[in-house]
Amino acid sequence: MKINFDCPVYSQYDANVKKSYRSSACGPTAVASILHFYKDDALSINQLYEALHCTKIGLPAAFIHWFLPRAVQGNYSVRTLRLFEAIHWIQQKQPVAVKFDRYFTWKLNRPSYFKYHWTVMTGFYWKRDGLYLIVEDLGTPNRASRTHEIPYAPNAHALTFIGIQPK
Repeated sequence: MKINFDCPVYSQYDANVKKSYRSSACGPTAVASILHFYKDDALSINQLYEALHCTKIGLPAAFIHWFLPRAVQGNYSVRTLRLFEAIHWIQQKQPVAVKFDRYFTWKLNRPSYFKYHWTVMTGFYWKRDGLYLIVEDLGTPNRASRTHEIPYAPNAHALTFIGIQPK
């Protein structure tokens, strides 16, 4: 059985995103998409890029924990989720920020679907060969966001799940 729901997501390459931020704005874009899901458009991707202290090489998950509560004046809780918790959030129709990170998990030689990228998980399903995650990729310079169905097991080493929800 496939569980999936609509979560409108932004593109990190949108014309509203500062040109110098676009290639590394996937983290703030994922956060902005989740805040937008909860009907909170108070902060733009550019503002989140700065408030979360994003850099040209990306956004550490810890920075979301440290800086997002301040940026949203404590109106949201942020926590790292284990796989079963992320699945529970999806069952409750709550999006989950997912970070693919081969580099800073020191698994450089193990492939993953994305080498280093934040996405928004909106669903999952089971097949004979295991669990699949449904994620939005947040766009490229030439197209809007697209849905991907990614096998969990070969990517597990590179994944971090972050739950963001209103308090």
